[in-house]
Amino acid sequence: MYTVVVSKSPRVVDDDVQLLAQTARSLVWALRRFGEREAGLASIPNSEIEVLRTVAERPGSTVSEVARFLGLQSSNVSTTVRSLVDRGLLERRADPGDRRSHRLHRTALAERDNRMIDEMWVRGVRSLLEGMSPADAAKLAEAIPLLARLGTMPDN
Repeated sequence: MYTVVVSKSPRVVDDDVQLLAQTARSLVWALRRFGEREAGLASIPNSEIEVLRTVAERPGSTVSEVARFLGLQSSNVSTTVRSLVDRGLLERRADPGDRRSHRLHRTALAERDNRMIDEMWVRGVRSLLEGMSPADAAKLAEAIPLLARLGTMPDN
């Protein structure tokens, strides 16, 4: 747990930036572990999560396109894709324009697992908010647009 000591000045200082970054990272990891555990799903390696996320955001990508987007070697992404296909989370579909090429898509199972994790997150966040004072819960809700900006950091 972090002790929050946000500066009172109108300027953001380095300690604030460091604390925000650490808190965001901690939040991401906590949500991931909580969602998987509460949904009863097996833990998924980070590399697989990143490939699934990328394919969700860019359905129909090739392995090379996913690798380029993530800044990884195609051979590594290919190995990860193979594992996800074997577990029924991704599928390869022949490219209608080039039958030698395959496009990646999440399966219905991956979509279901993602919905289950989202539902667990909503339940968990609701429970935490209900345990807060109404004023603190309102402050957190007011910060949603600002927190959403953290998700707009450039990928590359």
